[in-house]
Amino acid sequence: MHRIPITIADILIELTSPLSPAELGIEERLGAFIGTPEYPQARLALRWEESETPPAPRGELIYDPGSIWKMYRDGSDYYASLTYHSEEHAAQNQSLLRANPAWDDLILTEQRNKKKWQSLLNIGAGELILRTAVLFTGGLVFHASSLDDNGKGIVFVGHSGIGKSTQLNLWSGILGAIPMDDDRAVVRVKGGKATCYGTPWKDISSNHAAPLAALIVLEQAPENEITRLSPAEAASMLAPRSFLPYWDKSLMARAMANLNTILGSVPVYRLRNRAEKSNISLVRSVL
Repeated sequence: MHRIPITIADILIELTSPLSPAELGIEERLGAFIGTPEYPQARLALRWEESETPPAPRGELIYDPGSIWKMYRDGSDYYASLTYHSEEHAAQNQSLLRANPAWDDLILTEQRNKKKWQSLLNIGAGELILRTAVLFTGGLVFHASSLDDNGKGIVFVGHSGIGKSTQLNLWSGILGAIPMDDDRAVVRVKGGKATCYGTPWKDISSNHAAPLAALIVLEQAPENEITRLSPAEAASMLAPRSFLPYWDKSLMARAMANLNTILGSVPVYRLRNRAEKSNISLVRSVL
């Protein structure tokens, strides 16, 4: 049995599996995140199991976002059914993730049905684990890109296509600027201090953390302008750009409490912009 510690945003996922990281196909995407932190914010026990047939969910369907996964509930346990499709395969990957109410005792059951199979820990299952577990540590996952500008974390929040990756490209080559991720960013407040973290699931993925200086909501516009938002304005913009647990009322309450704490700890700005290099000095002017 292999024991594989995976740490994302200081959350330690203690994975046990009969397959090695190479056999699971997670080395390339998660390799930089394999290791144990000195002071983990949380510890999760995750057991990987193989199924000869597509694993079936249990219980009542409680959430169907109409995409790659559905959430079921049986008693106090959650069952997330994940299916990825491709042009070549009707069901390229099929997985079932069972979680207890605290999301710290999990089982991932998967069918290996092709030669180049990779565990969905690389994508949907791993994301869902982090997005939910982070709620118990004072954090949220935002639809955002992020970077470390000489020790000051900046998180650019926005829907798909708004220019999150473009903002990182503008900072390319800037002395002291470290790109952290281009689509999923973790923000956590502990002891009144906010930190942002890179995650493994998109093209830019760095196992890096930085003290968070500002959250910036992106908006395309003919002119460049940055303005500070009130907490009420910021909440209405950040909530739809977060990955929220709509399937459970208590988890949603926890997520909203975390968002309020973040809003009380970090300034939020709206950046109307034309995606020009001049955005850099504009952003730096408010850090």
